[in-house]
Amino acid sequence: MSDFRKPRIVGRIVKGLLGLFVLFVNVLILWRVFFSASIPDTVKPLTVNEHLATAYEQYGDRLTLQYQNQKSLTYATDNAGYFGIPEYVFIPEANQVQIVFRYNKSTLDHLAEDYGLAEVPEKSGEWFDVTLVKSIDLTPDNRDDNLDVSTISTVRYQPTASTREDTSLYTYYRFVFDGVVLEDEALGVFVDVYYKGDLDYTKEAYGTLCLYDDLSEWLDYNLSSADRKALKAATAQ
Repeated sequence: MSDFRKPRIVGRIVKGLLGLFVLFVNVLILWRVFFSASIPDTVKPLTVNEHLATAYEQYGDRLTLQYQNQKSLTYATDNAGYFGIPEYVFIPEANQVQIVFRYNKSTLDHLAEDYGLAEVPEKSGEWFDVTLVKSIDLTPDNRDDNLDVSTISTVRYQPTASTREDTSLYTYYRFVFDGVVLEDEALGVFVDVYYKGDLDYTKEAYGTLCLYDDLSEWLDYNLSSADRKALKAATAQ
């Protein structure tokens, strides 16, 4: 083999290896986007409890299911990307809200750093307290005073049911909150996330996500085939 051909062969090998590396990176990105971040089947469908089953029996396909186009990730500088809510739905005839809540395993690294823990918490543990908070305008005729906390009251809701599933990258929960009524004076509904080792509702939450504000429009939530199956199964009993 001539000395002239050797550099050409080496160049082709290097070029081929670079192409394989780029392909591998693209496949990895696609996997993270379309597969690793997909909501697991155990968490994806609606949880149908007595309240929702009763509402579906009464209203059937006329049952209202709605959500708003709010931010799906925490975005404050001290918790950007820690927590997410990829799906949620308000069901007013059942006085119910359901959310799919998730966090990346890297969130546990941040948790250890933020709280000075001796080690990163185990992925299998229950580390976060998740509640729903509704804010109510005590002076609805005067929106200009809404920055004054004395004119706002809040109601906190604990989850009445939960389902958990772990994937290689994420921990998912479906939480159900019952008894949630949006009266005309309701300004917003938020999800508060607290570290259970520092659970104090008088303090600022570790992460907060907005589900509803009274100035944003409602969007229709479309039932999946799994949702319909769960609803029909519950109402057939």
